[in-house]
Amino acid sequence: MLKKLDLYGGAISTVLPEGFLDASLLREVPDTQEIFVNSRETGEKFEDGLGLNESIVVDLLERVSEINDYGALKVHLEEITDLNAGRNMSMVEHETLANGSQCCVATESIDKWGKQEKKETVVLCVGLIRLAEFSTDVVITINVPVEPAMHAELDQLAKNRLPERATTAYELLKSMVREFKVVDGSLFV
Repeated sequence: MLKKLDLYGGAISTVLPEGFLDASLLREVPDTQEIFVNSRETGEKFEDGLGLNESIVVDLLERVSEINDYGALKVHLEEITDLNAGRNMSMVEHETLANGSQCCVATESIDKWGKQEKKETVVLCVGLIRLAEFSTDVVITINVPVEPAMHAELDQLAKNRLPERATTAYELLKSMVREFKVVDGSLFV
């Protein structure tokens, strides 16, 4: 079940599922980001299709000067991959929502905690909301790690199909993008 969530001191709102914890309660988070980590434990029943290790990042970024929104999405996706030290990034799905926002699903390979012996595949569900009036791009990312022990999910990815958990995360992303609202524009001045 999704609940309304205020971000950036109430200046922005969207929705978020239950069972996610504000990461700023655990560590320092940059002022331009809101980060939520899955705090669910084995045995808890949420029945929403998500697992136990997803994370969500809402990032307010300087608007990129790409000619079209799809190009801007690709720029931000490549930046995320670079920041993750990811490899073999591949966009699996893309769509433009009715409000003009861009959403995509991509996969990348990373070394967990920077250790080559801990390779992991991550499904990235990325949404881009362009706020031209504030010269801002809002990038929402849901990270869905697929660990080597998750054989069924890796098999699905190898066949170019999204695992159920990734499909659920993508639907969540689209809900977050659709429900995204700027409540107080003074955040951007």
